[in-house]
Amino acid sequence: MDELQKLGETQNSVFFLSVDGIIYIKTVNSMPLTKEVMQENFELVQKISLDLGRPLKVFAESSKMQRLNRCAREYMRSEEAKSYDQYVVGSALLTPNQLSKMLGNFIIGLRKQARPIKVFTNEVAALDWLKAL
Repeated sequence: MDELQKLGETQNSVFFLSVDGIIYIKTVNSMPLTKEVMQENFELVQKISLDLGRPLKVFAESSKMQRLNRCAREYMRSEEAKSYDQYVVGSALLTPNQLSKMLGNFIIGLRKQARPIKVFTNEVAALDWLKAL
């Protein structure tokens, strides 16, 4: 993550822009992922996309991320959440281990995705995949 420009932050994350145009999201605390936290993150993604004038390639480091509560899971399936898909080309989620990767893939499978989302345990592989989109 060389030469990052900070773009904003939410209750649980800091958003950066890299020289290669990828948005890096760093989870900074282990607060539960509630509907409100997810809405705040989606709103910032929308703002960044509109400010840059293009949909985003997103790399999210999730080592401190907690599980989604029930309301957050329901929100992920909502029309409101789907309305943010237009602001993202694709998302790579970096998890610390295979178990987290399996859980991440399960959560992603809760709804049909309008854009590619993939869970990785290797940062280089995740960034290579994003760059290829």
